[in-house]
Amino acid sequence: MMAGEASMSMSGIQGIIGGGSFSFVALAFFLFVWSVGMIAMMFPAILPITLFYSKIVTRIDPRPARLRLMGTPLLLLGYLCAYAALGLGSYLLVYAAVSAAMEVPELSALSVFAPSMVMLAAALFQISPLKTKMLSQCISPITFFAVNSHKGLAGSFRMGTIHGAYCVGCCWAYMLIMLIVGAMSIPVMAILAGVIALEKVLVRGSVWFTRVIALALFISGLALLVYPSALMLI
Repeated sequence: MMAGEASMSMSGIQGIIGGGSFSFVALAFFLFVWSVGMIAMMFPAILPITLFYSKIVTRIDPRPARLRLMGTPLLLLGYLCAYAALGLGSYLLVYAAVSAAMEVPELSALSVFAPSMVMLAAALFQISPLKTKMLSQCISPITFFAVNSHKGLAGSFRMGTIHGAYCVGCCWAYMLIMLIVGAMSIPVMAILAGVIALEKVLVRGSVWFTRVIALALFISGLALLVYPSALMLI
């Protein structure tokens, strides 16, 4: 039973990276799918800061119309680059893990525990001080731009990458769940997009919501640890 579950888990992980051998084509395709997924998932969370930038921040520029027209896309591009970097790191991490499992077959048996370990790690991160610090920078456009204001088009891109880095620091665990547990499935993306939108836009980092999500992740991690085959239901 364990061998079969490990085989299913390894098959799903290998599918993410396009097989067991490294390929720049597979990497490019992964980053494309990853970026599209990030745009869909993070749109509700990035919308408030984008609107604040376009309506308020651009006014201090000598040419506000130009900054709204060109600066806003550059802000979003910088944000997307931060998540593309996370995607690249995730791909290389998964590729290294798959390669190690292929070299040492005994390690493939442990792959069945990877999804549950990811869920449990995400639960612990959810209640960590680092999560709180990063989230505080994501939920308040006024606070972010007051500390990270940069002029011009280059400044727009820079602010986008900085805010994207804060969001990566806040949401990397969700992205790892999407990758390792959900194998980038659309239902998992939709659920995580809803959680992120609630966390950043509606409840705005409320302690009770953070703890509820942490508890849900912890229970799910334990469930997958006891019943790894439940992953096939996702």
